[in-house]
Amino acid sequence: MDTVTLTDLGPIIAAVLGPVLGFVVVSMRYQHQDSVKTRDLISNSEKETREWVTTQVEGAFNKLSAELAEHKQDTRENFKEVRGDLKEVRGDLKELNRDLGDARERLARIEGHLGAGKAPPSEDSDEQASNAA
Repeated sequence: MDTVTLTDLGPIIAAVLGPVLGFVVVSMRYQHQDSVKTRDLISNSEKETREWVTTQVEGAFNKLSAELAEHKQDTRENFKEVRGDLKEVRGDLKELNRDLGDARERLARIEGHLGAGKAPPSEDSDEQASNAA
C-alpha cells in the first residue's frame, strides 16, 4: 500500500469541505436575514397593536367621560328639583303647623265654651279618693 500524504489529500478535503463551508455561510446569512425580517414584523405589529389599544382606550375614556358629565348634569338637576320640593314641603309643614295651632286654639275655645274640656266629676272623686288613701 502506498502512503498518502496530507498534500495529496488537500484537494479532496477542499472538494468536500468547500461546499459544506459554503452551505454553512449561505445558511447563516439566510437565517440572519430571516431573523431581521421577523424582528421587523414583530416590531411593526407591536406598534400597530399599541396604537390600536391606545385608540380604543381613548375612545372608551372619551365615551365614559361624556356619559359621566351627562350623569353629573342629570344629578345636579335632580338635586335642584329635590331642593325645590323640599322647600315646598317645608313651607307646607309650616302652614300645616299654623293650621294645626289654629285648630287647637279653636277646639280649646269650643271646649271652654261647652265646658267639655273639664274632667267629669266621677273621675275627679275617684282620683281624690285614691289620693286621700
